Amino acid sequence: MPSRMVLVGQPGRSPSGRRRLQALQAALALQGMPPPQVFDYATLLDAPQAFIDAARDAVAVKLDSPGADNLVHDAFVRRGLSFVGGSFADGTQAMPRMHGELVDTHLRYAGFADLLRHLAQALPGVRWLNTPDDILRMCDKWRCQQALGAAGVDTPAILGLVEGHDHLQSMLDASGHDRVFIKARHGSSAAGVVAYRRHRDGRIVACTTAEARHVEGRTRLFNRLSLQRYTRTDEIAALVDALAAQGAYAEAWVAKPRASTDPARHFDLRVVACSGDARQRVARLSCGPMTNLHLGNRRDGIEALLDAGATARVERAVSRASTAFPDSRCIGFDLIPLRDRCVFLEANAFGDDLQDVMWEGRDACDDQVAWVYSLPRPEQASPGMRHAHA
Repeated sequence: MPSRMVLVGQPGRSPSGRRRLQALQAALALQGMPPPQVFDYATLLDAPQAFIDAARDAVAVKLDSPGADNLVHDAFVRRGLSFVGGSFADGTQAMPRMHGELVDTHLRYAGFADLLRHLAQALPGVRWLNTPDDILRMCDKWRCQQALGAAGVDTPAILGLVEGHDHLQSMLDASGHDRVFIKARHGSSAAGVVAYRRHRDGRIVACTTAEARHVEGRTRLFNRLSLQRYTRTDEIAALVDALAAQGAYAEAWVAKPRASTDPARHFDLRVVACSGDARQRVARLSCGPMTNLHLGNRRDGIEALLDAGATARVERAVSRASTAFPDSRCIGFDLIPLRDRCVFLEANAFGDDLQDVMWEGRDACDDQVAWVYSLPRPEQASPGMRHAHA
């Protein structure tokens, strides 16, 4: 009987977590393997030992997205405060998180990072689908872009970390850019992303998924599934200041190509890499500056948009980008295919959730399970092998 796989996620707390679990269960069943042993992040935060014991005897461990659950968010924030040496008692303020609110994302990341590092230290011989260290670099978008650049991958020009709206103006002046994307350093998907334009006559326009509300003298941000458009400088300044307080950076706006199948729309690509090979891929088409599919944008096959030469260029670029995260088996890359190069916008440690997208008869979970199935089971491996990374 093949040994089991262990999954950490949020299957009981979010529809996407359930969908991810069901996809992995189906892929395991096709290989005659039992369902994964499942742990949620709330359990790991309160009592990690059961997971540690299970992971030591597993063939492989997959860490999935912790999602946006409020209870888990708050637990990560509390752990993050402890990690950075603060507490609510010392004057640090944390507003009760409302549904969809973007708040304390830097503290949430600090708590998430502290948990994953603790697990990695407790499990030196475990085979991770994606290692905690790689996951943390990808979940910090600022560090992620630096890692991609160090691997020789084209990325948008990085202007730097943003301290606030006034600081952003000086960054634009120094760089010569008037069109930039401001991105939440620890955001996910399009959360906390601002497409920012400064016109020559001084007008400013910002398009973002973040809705800014002013509550008791404080700007609070809420993630929305439709773009919000701001034209008042004071409102944009408050928005940027609120993002910067949680960690944000600016990068040059790279124009996306128009879709030949729908010239009113621009497109980029999401490509899932498995063990360094470009596998499942989809084009994301949008009339606006953000192409994320959860915002209601269209998706299409890339064969209608790219010729064989351009497709091969994408595949080579994805393989190269994978070297930035050498201990990860499955990565979702967002990239812009240009005439002579590919510009990488992001590497997503949890970017395998492409529904109904196949490559050579497999979806991303099928590829992951094929990798797991090829690994020696604990009872088959020698003592030295049991404590070696794949």
